[in-house]
This record gives sequence, C-alpha cells and structure tokens, in this order.
Amino acid sequence: MSGRDRSGSISLSPRNVIPVCSQLTPSQVSVVRRSWRHINTKGLIIVLTRCFSRLESNCPIVSQCFQSATYSLSTNPNGVRTVADHAKYLLQLLDKIIEGDVDSEFLREIGANHVCLKHESGFSTQEWDRFQEIMVEVILKQDGVKQSKETSRAWRLLICSFIELIRDGFDAQVRQFRRKHSFNAHVQYFENIEKRVGVCPSRKISLNVDPRTPPNGVRKYSQY
Repeated sequence: MSGRDRSGSISLSPRNVIPVCSQLTPSQVSVVRRSWRHINTKGLIIVLTRCFSRLESNCPIVSQCFQSATYSLSTNPNGVRTVADHAKYLLQLLDKIIEGDVDSEFLREIGANHVCLKHESGFSTQEWDRFQEIMVEVILKQDGVKQSKETSRAWRLLICSFIELIRDGFDAQVRQFRRKHSFNAHVQYFENIEKRVGVCPSRKISLNVDPRTPPNGVRKYSQY
C-alpha cells in the first residue's frame, strides 16, 4: 500500500502509524522502521541485554528481583525471569510494536503483571523511569540511529511512549490493590466489632413489677 496520495504528501494509512505512539508523524514512523531494519541484527540482543544489566547494577531493587527469579510475565507462557529472558522478550516486543501489531492495552497488561514485584521487593515507578533513561541512551548510540537527529528524536518518542504505557499499567494495578486492601481492612474492622459484640452477654430489663415488692412501696425491676 502506497504511503502517498496523488498530491505527493504522506497519507495516514495504518502502515504509517505505530498505535502505541500516536505522537509520531508518518515520516517519523518511516524512519523508525527503516532504522529498525538496520539495527535489528544478531547483535541487538546483546544491546538489549546491556539495558537490563545496567538497570540491575544501578538499582538494588531490580537486582533483588532478578536474583529471586520467583515471578513471570503472564503474557509469556514460558515465563520471563532472567536478564536474558527479558532481553529476548523485549526484542520480540519491539518488533511487534514497530510493525503496529501491539496496542496500548497489551503494554498496560505487561506493566500490571509486574505488580507482584511491588509487594515482594518494593519495585516502583522509579525503576521504570530509570529503565526508560537507559534504553533511550543505549538505542540512540546505535549505528543507523545516531547519524540522524530526526531518527534519534523519533526513537526517543517511541521508547518513552511505550515504557510509559507499561508504567501506567503497573501504577493502575498498584492503585487497585491499595483500594482493595483498604476496603478489606474496613470490612475486617467491622467484622471484628460484630464478633466482640456477639460474645458480650446481653442484659434485658423487664418492666414487669417484681411480685416481691417491699411493703414500703419501693419497686424492684427484675433482670434476666
């Protein structure tokens, strides 16, 4: 499908759009895809591995996450645990993103699947931001990207956009967990009150006059 109309300008066909980064112009989409074909070689897996390795060395929390290796992404049936696993998964993900085969919800789901790291190791948005910085720095140094300011600008927009979507999914899941936890805590609080009230003996006062009313006319009320 041609990307140009009769006037010679670039048309907004599906092939000129990367769904997870609507900020990219058709010309930027074109340069991203062209540069991707240039950098997507056997050596790219090493480059992406370097991104995760740097994140691990710079962030103790991330290092703890990789060392525990007790979690997996539900989007991958084989599980993604190690640095090498993540690099391989990211390579496949980038290929699908650039081809336009991934939408925003898919990326948010990836972020949501990391919420267990928040509870286990204290993983937070700071780690996502640091990974974004590292990936931008590493990708923009690659041959086929660094030679052109337009290509570098387009890649920066793309990386920031898709990592922000992943981070948004993570944040949304954290907030949902907190709301659920807060609600459950309130429910438990009132259940405990009801239990305490239930075990206390109830005492009812009868308004019936005790037949053994003293002669002086003072009436007692029986308790039972």
